[in-house]
Amino acid sequence: MSDQFDNLENTVHEYRKTLDAFAARTGAQTHHVERRGSGEEREKIARIDADLDAVERDAQMAAMQKRLKALESQPIFEARRPSIAADVGSGDYKKRWCNALCRGDASEFRALSLSSSGAGIPTDMERRIVDKLQQASVMRSLAKVSQINSKRTITIGNALPTTALIGEATSITASDPTFGTAVSVVPYKFATRVVMSQEFIEDAIGTGDIGTGLDYVADKCAMSVALSQENYLTTGTNSSEPQGIAASAFSNNSDLGAGGAGNAFADDITGDIIIDTVHKIAPQYRTGPKFAWVMHDSCIAAIRKLKVNTTDYIWKPSENGGLTQGLPGTIYVIPYYANAYMTTATTTTNGKVVAVVGNFDYFEMFERTGITSMLDPYSNAATHQTQLILYTRWDSKIMQGEAFASITV
Repeated sequence: MSDQFDNLENTVHEYRKTLDAFAARTGAQTHHVERRGSGEEREKIARIDADLDAVERDAQMAAMQKRLKALESQPIFEARRPSIAADVGSGDYKKRWCNALCRGDASEFRALSLSSSGAGIPTDMERRIVDKLQQASVMRSLAKVSQINSKRTITIGNALPTTALIGEATSITASDPTFGTAVSVVPYKFATRVVMSQEFIEDAIGTGDIGTGLDYVADKCAMSVALSQENYLTTGTNSSEPQGIAASAFSNNSDLGAGGAGNAFADDITGDIIIDTVHKIAPQYRTGPKFAWVMHDSCIAAIRKLKVNTTDYIWKPSENGGLTQGLPGTIYVIPYYANAYMTTATTTTNGKVVAVVGNFDYFEMFERTGITSMLDPYSNAATHQTQLILYTRWDSKIMQGEAFASITV
């Protein structure tokens, strides 16, 4: 910078010297030099003007470079790189997400997002949560899980075209497949909110990575989300909420009370009813690894206690474990799963679904987004706490009702 000032000072001195020489020679004022000066004087003045312009440009460029250098040193500039925000699995993204959480920087969270929603949580943290969901949610592990990017309307096949035996040179009657009611998929939003002290966040993140403290938060959030999903996947009414597998009886149904009240599953269930319920489902659906029973644990216990006489159980333990014929965890050679949100064995409310059996490949869960995070460092700022909000959007639908059968009281 000092060199630039020296050049400027020398140029200005030369300029004044030339103008003074012109005034002494002609007696005219200095501003007449461009009109009355000699060719040598005019050329010299033009060259000096060009030098002054160059000095001014150099000074402006130096000032701009200094300002850019100051801006580049601010972290907010890096947070605005959209290419990083797209890759939630990168180490750079994870570091920035953790740093933003540690600083309570909501603008950084917005910068990490490519849309109007919040920032996706780092991949390895989301993986921990999803693994926990799979472990804690029976229905999620049974259902077919699909990823969607918008609302969907899915048409379900109802009947096949007709195939007939015909003779030689006989005309073939045309027929078309038919379709049932279209299934509309509308992702519903489910959110959980965690309030953390700044001390906890700083200790949990440490040097800018996901540590045991945030693992604890992820596990608790995952359990909360899993229980919510389990509830709605089981009992959802399909009215402004997902459709659950046991919200209402299927057309293939065994009614223990035959329309009456006061008949509990534990009192009225029999081996014949279990067998009849299974065979209400067409054979083509009774195959595959996801053909299973879902019921409350108390109902499993009631079935396990069924006896031929006072001491001889219908489903006997085998030598290598399990209930019958050496097959572990089966009822009528069908796997069963305990679901805490199913109706209990002692319930007598008329019409309640207490057990469902079917092919869960035809019960589908649609996820609109992965688990997304939003940060609120302001609401609890007085107590130096930050709110971390995790949310997901999903829906669930029974795609083929004839693939299932139910037992009601």
